[in-house]
Amino acid sequence: MTISAPGIRRRSLLSAGLGTGIAGLLVACGSVSAGTSADSRAARTVEAPDPDVPVRARALAATRALAAQYDAAIAAFPAAAGELRPLRAQLTAQETVFGAATASASGSPSATASATPPSVPATSRSAAVAALDAAERATVQARLKDLAAASPALARRLASAAADGAQHSMVLRGSVPAGPAAAPLTRAALPAAALAALQAALAAEDAAVYAYGVIGAQLGGDRRTRATASYQAHRDRRGALQQRISATGANPVAAAPAYQLPAPVSDAASAVGLAGLVEDRICAVYANAVQATSGPLRATMAAALRQAALDTLAWRGAGSAFPGLPHG
Repeated sequence: MTISAPGIRRRSLLSAGLGTGIAGLLVACGSVSAGTSADSRAARTVEAPDPDVPVRARALAATRALAAQYDAAIAAFPAAAGELRPLRAQLTAQETVFGAATASASGSPSATASATPPSVPATSRSAAVAALDAAERATVQARLKDLAAASPALARRLASAAADGAQHSMVLRGSVPAGPAAAPLTRAALPAAALAALQAALAAEDAAVYAYGVIGAQLGGDRRTRATASYQAHRDRRGALQQRISATGANPVAAAPAYQLPAPVSDAASAVGLAGLVEDRICAVYANAVQATSGPLRATMAAALRQAALDTLAWRGAGSAFPGLPHG
């Protein structure tokens, strides 16, 4: 068994929890049939409104407004361009994805008013960065608020974009606000797809705990401290997932006795590389869990995705437009 096996192999991560159970959730935006009229005319099929249309429009508008604010900051403070342009480029990727989806659904790439209010021109570089950070945080909150209203597939994309916004805040100011509180444990059984997603997340956390035991042994100083913190964080999430799964009446998947690493870990560079790989692939597990769940549990999975995205940034030094998604 490898660390890219149960819960950590890219193929399984990108498909975990997305079996037939999720299919029923994805057909909610189909069509409905009108009844036969009194004059016996044939029944007509009326296309139901797509509830994702306003959510996509808000996502696109917020992305465009945020991108415009980055453009203004770069134009006003060219010395900050090296720091800001990579973040701006990720917004371009998000605009492309949200814009294509919006245009496909509505026939037009237009969007409604932005979730990010217009900003007052900054008078200094530090003020411009602070304003960008505030706009990023507001956009993240707007995306997370829309999770409940979004279809499973769109919720996955929104949660990933929100995780990218958290990465941006980390780059801009070095800190991010606390995430949402974990959903309370419930004794009711979960839908099959949601339970499968939680089991996949548990398997990934088991593999991560094992990996960090190897990673920490090759590191020293601040990086060893970070590895120790990550090790404990994965232990904590593993324990929470075990409790959540047990509360539904299911048996948590057992960890493997050991995992074969994808490559030898013999020095600090290979240890850091493995840490970044582990966190990147755990992003995919939690992105899938967002898609497979709903309500407060969906928000909990989005919070875990965000933390994995921040840890990926910490180890790799660079983020992505859609952490955990194939086009991230």
